[in-house]
Amino acid sequence: MMEEALRLEFNDWARAGRGESMERGHRPTGEQAIKLMNLQPDSRVLDLGCGSGWASRLIADRVKSGRVVGLDISDEMIALARQTSTRYPNLTYEVGSAEHLPFADGEFTDAFSMESIYYYEDMVGALGEVHRVLAAGGLFVAVIDLYQENEPSRQWIEQLKIPVKFLSVAQYHELFKVAGFVDCQDQRLLDPTPIDKNYSGGSFSTREDYLKHKQAGSLMMSGRVKA
Repeated sequence: MMEEALRLEFNDWARAGRGESMERGHRPTGEQAIKLMNLQPDSRVLDLGCGSGWASRLIADRVKSGRVVGLDISDEMIALARQTSTRYPNLTYEVGSAEHLPFADGEFTDAFSMESIYYYEDMVGALGEVHRVLAAGGLFVAVIDLYQENEPSRQWIEQLKIPVKFLSVAQYHELFKVAGFVDCQDQRLLDPTPIDKNYSGGSFSTREDYLKHKQAGSLMMSGRVKA
């Protein structure tokens, strides 16, 4: 079962300390996306695929009179997130799947996903669930580094031990629309962090590939529930 495979894989990531490395890699564009969401102090926000909780904590700092729930398929990532979020009274975490969200209809005003959407086996079902738990006028923002227009990111597919979806911007627009979202938009977020001049491989085969990846930017997809 795909959900169990995801749980086991990300539990391995948690034990290997990859929560911290994911924060370092994704935070520069994640912060930009969260700022662009224009969250209000009383917003109720769902962070999908929250991992170690770094984005959930950034959001919680912005919605001090609101509520944030971080959700992840990995119980060990959630345990780590809880351990590092004890000073946030407005933030809770739950283990669960984006394809079967354990929340009521219209429970949230906003939803955020950082580098998790392409892991969903049933993407239409998952996006439909996000749409269901958002209130009228609610906003969903997803940041995606693995997409067709960012050609160097294709290298990650063989590196990952679990299947992922490698879609185009146009395909993401279609998925959002099929799930019921309106006012669907896309934009690119650029990470200003410099690349080590001695970079010799890791996530990318060459420094040139890494540079091209940064120049293409992270895809930020957004859509709203009809008011």
